[in-house]
Amino acid sequence: MKKSLNVKYSPDFEEQLKKLRIIIKEKDGKFHKQLLIAIEREKDNLFINPYRGIQIEKRKISKEYINKYGVTNLWKINLPDYWRMIYTITGNELEIISILLEFIDHKEYNKKFGYKKK
Repeated sequence: MKKSLNVKYSPDFEEQLKKLRIIIKEKDGKFHKQLLIAIEREKDNLFINPYRGIQIEKRKISKEYINKYGVTNLWKINLPDYWRMIYTITGNELEIISILLEFIDHKEYNKKFGYKKK
């Protein structure tokens, strides 16, 4: 029996999308439209292959994600202009669920995952 694939949003991710859509509506920002299109495209791709992202090393997973979401694995997908979409994968015998946690810019990503400026 083949497992079904599903994609869900964390409350934080939903809030970020809401704010992004407001920015697009009010400011008509070209970059923000591009970011939203990329997020939606990658979300659709996760319905095909939840493992398409780059897995983040377990030792790099911040306590914030563990405490807030109870994650045991974390993945990232690169978005335009060095933004990252962070997600986790969970599920059971019947279903694989990709949970989109947040999207962040490169500076915030480096800070959360302990990468230093060179």
